[in-house]
This record gives sequence, structure tokens and C-alpha cells, in this order.
Amino acid sequence: MVTRIVIFLLLFTPFFGVTQLVTNTSMTPTQLVQNIFQGSGVTISNINFTGNSGAIGYFDGSNTNLGISEGIVMTTGTVSNTSEGPHGPNDQPDAGVDNGAGGYGPLTNLAGAQTFNASVLEFDFVTCSDQVSFNYVFGSEEFLEYVDTDFNDAFALYISGPGFAGLQNIALLPNGTPVAINNVHTAGTNVNGVNFGPVNSQYYVNNNNGATIQYDGFTTKLTANATVQCEQTYHLIIAIADAGDGIYDSGIFLEANSFNGGNSLNLDHTLSANVFNDDNIIAEGCVTTTLTLERSSCNNSQATTVPISVSGTATEGVDFSNIPASITFPAGVTSVNLDFDCFQDGVLEGPETIILEFTFTDNCGNVSTSELELTIQEPDPTSLEVTGDEIDCPGEEVELIATPVGGIPPYTFQWSTGETTQSIFVSPTVTTTYSVTMNDDCLNQPITVDYEVVVPEFDPLVLDETPDIVEICPYIPATISANPTGGSGGYTYQWSSNFDSDLGNTNSISVTPSTTTTYTVVVTDQCGLSTTETVVYTITSPPLVLEMSPNVEICPGDTVEIGVTPSGGFGQYFYLWPHSGETTSSVFVNPYETTQYEVIVSDECQTFTVEGNTTVIVVKPTANFTISSETVFNNLPIQFENLSQDAITYVWDFGDGQGSTLVHPSNTYLDPGIYNIELVAIDEMGCKDTIMRPLEVEEEWYVYIPNTFTPDGNRLNSVFEVSTYGVQRLSMQIFNRWGQLIFESNDLNFGWDGTYNGVLVQDGTYTYKVEFVTNSRRKKTQVGHVNVLK
Repeated sequence: MVTRIVIFLLLFTPFFGVTQLVTNTSMTPTQLVQNIFQGSGVTISNINFTGNSGAIGYFDGSNTNLGISEGIVMTTGTVSNTSEGPHGPNDQPDAGVDNGAGGYGPLTNLAGAQTFNASVLEFDFVTCSDQVSFNYVFGSEEFLEYVDTDFNDAFALYISGPGFAGLQNIALLPNGTPVAINNVHTAGTNVNGVNFGPVNSQYYVNNNNGATIQYDGFTTKLTANATVQCEQTYHLIIAIADAGDGIYDSGIFLEANSFNGGNSLNLDHTLSANVFNDDNIIAEGCVTTTLTLERSSCNNSQATTVPISVSGTATEGVDFSNIPASITFPAGVTSVNLDFDCFQDGVLEGPETIILEFTFTDNCGNVSTSELELTIQEPDPTSLEVTGDEIDCPGEEVELIATPVGGIPPYTFQWSTGETTQSIFVSPTVTTTYSVTMNDDCLNQPITVDYEVVVPEFDPLVLDETPDIVEICPYIPATISANPTGGSGGYTYQWSSNFDSDLGNTNSISVTPSTTTTYTVVVTDQCGLSTTETVVYTITSPPLVLEMSPNVEICPGDTVEIGVTPSGGFGQYFYLWPHSGETTSSVFVNPYETTQYEVIVSDECQTFTVEGNTTVIVVKPTANFTISSETVFNNLPIQFENLSQDAITYVWDFGDGQGSTLVHPSNTYLDPGIYNIELVAIDEMGCKDTIMRPLEVEEEWYVYIPNTFTPDGNRLNSVFEVSTYGVQRLSMQIFNRWGQLIFESNDLNFGWDGTYNGVLVQDGTYTYKVEFVTNSRRKKTQVGHVNVLK
């Protein structure tokens, strides 16, 4: 039956072309499942399809980027070869057909939105093993623009039966995440303009502008797995539907012959050492092979014996240990192991093969055969190479590396230094030979290799430096140098003196010392060998030293002599005072403020000058005073407060022919008028400062204004009036709280009875303003408050 169907499809394939997806709807859903989808180890029954008949069919994807060569395709629209179907190229942004089919309840619940155009393929199956699996690809026109939106077509693979609580979705990624548009995609931007990052992108194929498939994207080939119970009936539902609306199709591609029950017998093997990086090649004489056979849980209640057939080019008992004719699974045991070794026969005979064939009958009576072919290969002979960099200097560190070839790891190493690592670090000061012995884990043939580390030899490092220098005068320029020979070359220089630790790093430097100085140069070659020499620059004349006249204090404008006394140097001295241009050793100055004076002195060397400074400090007191009262009347004593600073004696002139030498004197003026008060402040050096201020003495006056009166008619304090002395004229104004003028008088002897327009004012506080002229014709103004209480 299978052979006939394949021939039929091949005959029709050229009609559809081979450059893109090919589909055919000539088979019924039952034929598609039984003849295309079904594999081995399962029995299928009760096949049913719900949906539009044009939404399911056979496909040939051998010339596409789908990853599956043929199988069944189910869509939410059509499988026909139109621009709206799954056929390429990917030239439609919104390919899809609303085929009028209804939704599917479980998918509606899964999507959280109404579903449409559902295609649902379901059937019962029984397997003789405890596993079932099949391969598929999920694709959609909704990639990527509808990621993270409410419009995500729904897809699920539901299994139910013994061991499952209701419907279990097995459309899962290897990490257990459900297969869905939101769960498998690269980064992008959806139709709402929202950017999103990649999610499980390793399982996503971007089909943008693809030539063979219409859908914008699809998954890589995935496998659905389920653990089942032997010989029990299970139900599988393969369902896909549009969600939210009936446009933008999606499709599920089921791989042909991939719906299989689990193997009744699984065969695996491990090598104790994978010498050749190939699990199927055994190193002769060095590696143990462990065969592991596993049977399903369906038939483990009884002991089962599995026959073993051995063939190949290798000879049993000569090239490998005897392998039994069978291996037995004890009752209740699902896994057994078998170990065997390959012998080292010492004959170079090239690769040889061992073919093991295991025949197993499951509890359904199905006979299956598993075969394992292994190759026996001799390890390469061992050799050893030691490498190391050349060294340029004695004592330089170098790494010696032993590199083994052939044999079987792990390798052991023994160096003449006692170390047992594959590489060592050495720092010889003379040429030295090192040896290392290597052995492998299989051939056991020790190999010893010597390696000579050559250390170069150099002549001693010697300097030819500038001879010592002697001069009478300081600051005479000179160039000193050091010329090395010997050593390893690549010289570096460091100059210093007893005054400066860093004078340069060239082979010569220029110097202009002010006093006898020892210059030191350290020369180092590229191997770090150093030598040191000195050059002494001697100056025979003693240093020129200046003794300045000490700082002096004077009164402003006083004359004082300042000068300098030099010593040392060479020959006679020369002077220059920059402030005046004078060239003598001393000068007279008379500053009015503190001044620093400079003198420049040189000797007969004329190679340098020395500057000296002295300061003439101008000091004087500061005269100042204040008067104790703001208004001064004649015939009353006036107190003067002395605020002078830095003074010890004082001379007062009060301007009326009177004076005083007290610190804080007082004076009484008999007549009004303006008097000039003078204070002379004198410090302990006799320096003076004078201040003069005018003082206005007025004829005595006063104005008394009460703050409360009671216009209640009891003849006590019932009138608001003022008392004056020495006042010629007076005007009074009274205001209420709103600033309204309620009383006014220019009578010196006025009286306010507390009324306004003939009516007593309310109790409260009122503001007054009084302006008056004294007998000394001084105009005064006072503002205040008066309380009215009745």
C-alpha cells in the first residue's frame, strides 16, 4: 500500500514543479494519516477531520526551506496553489483565505479569543511501547507583525488517555514552552509600533522574501513527544485555527512517516576514552567499550534474552574479547550492560570492524533488529617535541612546553627540575640543558627529550664619562655625558644630583650649577644590568650672600635709611635699587604706606645676580569718635566716645575754646550753634592721626504726647493734648484705622475731645502726626499712636 502511494505522488510531482512547495488534495484525511503520517510501532483507528476540505492535503517540501521533505499540511485557509495559500514565494503581506469553517472550543480557550476557520484532525492510536512521537513545523503569516497582540492564531497538539488529566498539549519547545507566535520569534516591531526582543529565536526561521513558502515565518522542525502506557488506547487531536479574525493564515506541516511508537529496544554504547573524537572508533589495547541495551517498560515483567550476532573484519578472541551469543534482561529490569576490550596485538594491520546485531521481539510480537558497527584502530606511535622561546638576557624567564603526538592521553611528564606539569618556567643565568620524560596512558613507551636553553654572554658594562669640572664662578654652562660600552645594548640613562633626583634620561645633559654639585648617572642595558658614575662640578668662589637691613617701622612720610651687606662671591660688588635706580649699598626712603624695597647685587663674575628685600612698615593710629546722643542741647553735658585704634594719647578740641586729653571726655555748650570737634590720636611712636566732625547744638526743647485718654465726660484725662517747651509752632493731625483724617489743628495749645463731626469716636487706637518748629528754627516731625478709651 505504501509503495503504491509513493509512486502515485512521484508521477504527479513534475506537474507541480520542483522550485517551491507542492500540494495535493486528492487523498482523504484517512488516507493521509494511514499512508502518509503513520510510521512504525503504532496502530491508528477512528480517523476524523473537521474543517474545510480544502484546508488539508499532502505536501512535497523537498525543494523548500521548510526542513521537512513531505507530509500532511493543515491550514486555517487553503492548501491550494494560489497567492493566498502556503505556496511561495513570500510576496503577500497578508496572505490568507476565510474558508468559512467554524472555530474550535479548546483553541478558543487557549487563545483567549474567538477562533475561526479551524482545521482539526483527530484519531485513536495504540502502541506496543511506552513512547510516541512525531515531527512538525508551525508557520504563520502573522509573524512578526502580530507578536504581542490580541491576534495570534492558535495551534495545539492535544493528547488524552490513560495517565493524562483531560487534554494535554504536547506542542512544546525543547525547553517546555508552548509553541505559539508570541513564544517563538526574533526581535521586531508589531503593528502597534511596539518594539519587542527575541524569544526562543533559535527555533524560528525568518522567511521574509522567501522563494518557496508564502508564510512570513515558521519554526524549525520540532518533535512532539508523549509517554504512554503499552497497548492502551489514546486520542490525538491536531488543531489549528485563526484567532480574533478569519484573515492571515497559519499552517501546520506534519512530517511523513514520523508518527512512531518508541523503539522496543534501544542500543547505546560508551568508550572509556574517545581517543579519535569519534564514538564509533575504538583505540586498540587502550579502551573499554560498554554496550547499554534498554527495553521499554511494556515488557519488563518477564525475563527476555536478546541474541547477539557478531561479524566484521576483526577476529573475536584475537582482536577483541569474547562477546556472548546473547544477553538477558532479568524480570523487572529495563537496562543491561555489556563490556568488552580490544587487544593490542602489536601488528600494524589498519582499521578493523566489529558488527554487532541484536534481535528483539516485543510483547506485540514485532521483531526488530538493532545493529552497531564499531571500528578498531591502532593509536599513532608516540613522539615528543619540546619548544621554548629564545631568551635575550641572563635570568630571563622562558616557558618550556612539552607537546606529545600519538599515543593515548592522559600523558604524564617528569622534568629534570622535578616538576610534573606539561610546561615549566625556567630562568637560567647560563646556558642550561633541561630534560623531560613523557609517557602515555596506553602504549606505555616512555620518551625522553633534552632541550638546551642558550643564555647569551656579554662584555662588562663600562662608562666613559665627562671628567670633573672646576670653575671660579657659578652658573657657567657645561655639557656632561656618559658613553657606555659592553652589556646587552639598548641603554637607558638616569641623571641626578645632590639637589635634584631627576635631571634627564639622555646620554648627555646641560648643567649650570650655582654651587659645587655632584652629578650621578645610572646606565642600564636591556637586560637590566646597571652601572653608575659621577661627575663633580666644583665652584671655588663661595656663594654670594646678602644681609639686608631689618624691617623697620616709621610714621607716614618719615625718612629712614635701608641697606645691604654682601659677603662671599668673587671680587667687588655691584648694586641696583630698582625703585630709584640708585647703585649704592644703602639708600634713604620716606614712604607714606608700607613698602617692600628690593636690591639686586652682583659680583665680578657677572654670571648671576642675588636679590634681597627689606620692608619699611608705615604705622599710624586711626582717630575716630562718636557722640552719645542724637540731639544735643545747650546747657546740658555731652559725652564723647573715643573709637580710635592703635593710639595711646589723645588731644580734643571741642570748638568752643575748650579741650581735653581724656579718652572719653564730656563738654557743656552754653549757646546753640554748630561747633567743629577735632580729635588728634597719637601712638607710642608719636605718629598722629586727626579727625574733625561738626556738632550742631540746639536750644533746649521737648514735646510730650500721651498715648491714651478717656473722653468719658468725668473731667479727668478727657481731652487729648500735648505739652511743649522751646517750640514756636505746632500742627497736629489724627487718623482712624482706615487712614481717614478725623482731627486737625495748628494751635500750639490744641485739645481734642475725642469726637468726629460732633460724635464720639469708637474706642480704639488712632494714629497721629505732629509737625513743629523749635525756637532754634529746627523743623521736627513725630508719628505715633493714641488709644481712646471710654
